[in-house]
Amino acid sequence: MFELSQTSFGRFRRYTVHNPASGMGFSVVPEAGANLLELLFEGQNVLDGHKNPEELEAGKWGKSAVLFPFPNRMRDGKYIWEGKTYEFPLNNAATQNAIHGFARHEAFQVTHIELGTEFAELSCKLDYPGHHAFYPFPCSLEITFNITNRSEFNLTFFLRNKHTGPIPAGFGWHPYFHLTEQADNHRLQLPFSAQVDIDERMLPTGTQTPYSVFEGEKQLGDTELDNCFKVTGEHHLYHVSLFHGKKQLSLTAATNLFPYFQVFTPPHRQSVALEPMSCNVDAFNNGDGLLRIPAGGDWLGAFRLEYSA
Repeated sequence: MFELSQTSFGRFRRYTVHNPASGMGFSVVPEAGANLLELLFEGQNVLDGHKNPEELEAGKWGKSAVLFPFPNRMRDGKYIWEGKTYEFPLNNAATQNAIHGFARHEAFQVTHIELGTEFAELSCKLDYPGHHAFYPFPCSLEITFNITNRSEFNLTFFLRNKHTGPIPAGFGWHPYFHLTEQADNHRLQLPFSAQVDIDERMLPTGTQTPYSVFEGEKQLGDTELDNCFKVTGEHHLYHVSLFHGKKQLSLTAATNLFPYFQVFTPPHRQSVALEPMSCNVDAFNNGDGLLRIPAGGDWLGAFRLEYSA
């Protein structure tokens, strides 16, 4: 049976869902951008999350951040929507761009908890009134975390537009995974995809290059990646997978919902970020995968993690 515990995590409250018998569980801090701290499969934490409240407050590397209303970078923080120009803060100093939206800094509220013998889920919601001048579009975003005794973890986004007109949107998630202590010791496999070509500011140049280095399961070694890829295969679903020994962790997403993904090997080389994205880098300007949600409309997207050992 899955159980729920609540504990203090700095100035926040940490919700931990766990099944002692199966070793499945997760830990999340809704008030800090619905940030996932741990994800346990058969007793092993596969997530390189924030270890303490200080790390969570600092938000370094964007660990487990929910990326809304856009993932990745936005050129100069500026975009034009319905003939009007808006400007996000330039919070990516290295490239002088805006990065990863603002939802990761917002307080979500728990709306639903269900604990069963075979699965458990927790939903939390952000009712956003549109108070930021750089995104003055009222909307609600609900996120559901679901885990099963079959070593499956599902994450679902539900966005509803409460604005009087259409709004732009993009989604992503920024988890770091590890099946062993060093990124180099993992094997990686990517779906058929094209690498988004970028300039020195990590913004798309408008071209894409076929990428086949990890189409077969291959040792990551000292490969350095901080790249966005577009899925090019004809399958409705695709998989991004990490391996170590007999352990396998696969992220499965629908090509029509999350046609892009980012792979990032941070300098500390302790984990690998596998980031599903609904749109391309700088989508608010180039329109690649950008969602246009009509007034009163909504969008539902989901993906799954599966573990085996």
